[in-house]
Amino acid sequence: MEYAIPILIITILIIINGFFVAAEFALAGVPQTRIAQMAEAGSAQARHILDILRDRDAINRYLSTAQVGITLASLGLGMYGEHAVAEWFVHPLESLGWIGVALAHTLATIISVAVLTYLHVVLGEMIPKTLALQSATRTVVALAPAMTFTERIFRPLTFVLNGLGNAVLRLMRVPPADAEAHLISTEELAYIVEDSSEGGMLDPTEQLYLENALDFQERVVNQVMTPRTRMITIDVNEALTDALRTVITMPHSRYPVYEEDVDHITGILHAKDLARLLVSEADVEQGTVRDIMREPVFVPESLALDDMLTRMRVEHIQVAIVVDEYGGTAGLVTLEDLVEELIGEFQDEFDVELPPMDIIDANTIRVRGDTILEEITQHFDIDFDPDSEADTIGGLAMENLGRIATPGESFRLGDVEFEVESMDGLAVRTMIIRLPGTSGEDAASGNSENNTADNTPDSTAKPADGADT
Repeated sequence: MEYAIPILIITILIIINGFFVAAEFALAGVPQTRIAQMAEAGSAQARHILDILRDRDAINRYLSTAQVGITLASLGLGMYGEHAVAEWFVHPLESLGWIGVALAHTLATIISVAVLTYLHVVLGEMIPKTLALQSATRTVVALAPAMTFTERIFRPLTFVLNGLGNAVLRLMRVPPADAEAHLISTEELAYIVEDSSEGGMLDPTEQLYLENALDFQERVVNQVMTPRTRMITIDVNEALTDALRTVITMPHSRYPVYEEDVDHITGILHAKDLARLLVSEADVEQGTVRDIMREPVFVPESLALDDMLTRMRVEHIQVAIVVDEYGGTAGLVTLEDLVEELIGEFQDEFDVELPPMDIIDANTIRVRGDTILEEITQHFDIDFDPDSEADTIGGLAMENLGRIATPGESFRLGDVEFEVESMDGLAVRTMIIRLPGTSGEDAASGNSENNTADNTPDSTAKPADGADT
């Protein structure tokens, strides 16, 4: 009995400490989606835990209770255990004869602290924490009833301690905790997707779709639109027979209709409307495009893609005319453009396009002029000036050269050389990017086996000339 009661008390204190440690780490590590699934399946405990996870104050009370429990158990273990365990070693040390009483008490205290530290850290901290993190859902559900009961008992104490802690923070001019601080940001989600892919939890296609979805809300219409210089338009007064020839020779289903100039878009011609006229055997010879065109939809070039997609879905829009800040026509955007931002670029039987990015060798890349700068940084270790007003690599060339580029002209940004390879009228068609040796090798790694960065359907720039929907 001399050892039984102290051992029992020490064991109970270590178990209590481990209980609160497991409860704290289980709540911090439990996936909320899994708890939500269990709650929908009818688990009352899961519904209670879900209520805690969705209430910041409830989380604070839960964690404060765990911290108070850990502190009290640790203090109790130190205050009682140190003296009890030291007594076990004092007399054996004194019996050695050559150790004095004072030294025996000192050595017994050191041994007692070492033993209790080991028991406390290993049995009361590390093992409960590891088990809780490995089985967070099971642990938090199992411990929730006891933690709820304990939280009610400790509530007055935790209320006072939290109040004192907040008062100290106010004196230090530290702002109160944000109720949404526990939520995951877009950047954190991107890191989670990358880590999950590296860990084998996601295949490359799944990673691509998730990354595109996260990038989608950060982009605006003018980054994916077909620019006005490459739009195929039809005059409002053009005869239907002439318009029919254009529709037959061009692989698009919708065409902007202008009056006087492209800055005055007055309608949209649908190829199927022309087809209806032919089927109905109407007098196509006498009509003009004005007779069958539909009302256009105009959107600002700064409109976010998620808002654009929502509007297209709600209003059943397939194509919209993009307007710049001066009221002129900037380009057009189609539903296909938005879908390709999410699932990657795809080509039909009419598309004959250059790939946005093509790796020539370890240090050299051919890039299409309308490729978005952000798209390039996703594939290669290139830092562009954040103050640049250019959206595309072709625009960057114009900005750095200070004039309309010509084939063969080049400029440098740090160690990276950019050369204009070819032009399409006044616009840059393709550019060559030469990376420094090490960067080029690193950049080339991880790209597709076919040596083309666009083989993973991740292109943002789409050089289509019309509305391919």
